[in-house]
Amino acid sequence: MHIVDVLLLVIAREGETGLQGRTLLQKKIYFLSVLLKENFGFSAHYYGPYSSFIAEHLDGLVNYGVLNEVTESFTSTSIERNAFGEIRRHAYSLTPDAKNIWEATQQKPDFRKWDKTLQNLNAQEISNDFNKLSIAAKVHYIVNWRGKSTIGEVRQVAGEYGWDVSPEDIESVLSFLIKLALVTTDES
Repeated sequence: MHIVDVLLLVIAREGETGLQGRTLLQKKIYFLSVLLKENFGFSAHYYGPYSSFIAEHLDGLVNYGVLNEVTESFTSTSIERNAFGEIRRHAYSLTPDAKNIWEATQQKPDFRKWDKTLQNLNAQEISNDFNKLSIAAKVHYIVNWRGKSTIGEVRQVAGEYGWDVSPEDIESVLSFLIKLALVTTDES
């Protein structure tokens, strides 16, 4: 599917509240792209795998009035300030103008496959936790690049990228990655 269709799918499936945060959007599409073997140009970035290709299309959909973007600012003392220290969060939802485009997207040949994969992803406990999903994406990105890795090796490579990932962080996302068949363990 075209990236525009994928963006609409991921955002539409969040319901009326929309998708809360660019990081969450990037990580959901990262995992969809991995599971469906699609290349959206992800590379290492501050918060894990990131695609400027996705960011550009997201901005274009906002500029054309297909997506609604609401920015919420956090104060420096806000409890809601996220784990990455960001001072704002962007939320996305479909506009009324997106109706025809969304209906056309749902008729595309690969739509069901993408939708089913997204439903499986969204059924996982951490799927709406941008921080955990970001950690899972970092771990997967490293393991996918290096192959078989220990927790210590993942931490070392993460440090080289400037990613602070503790052993507890890695352990907390392993079951998610195993359920999606993206990593395996040698435990017997």
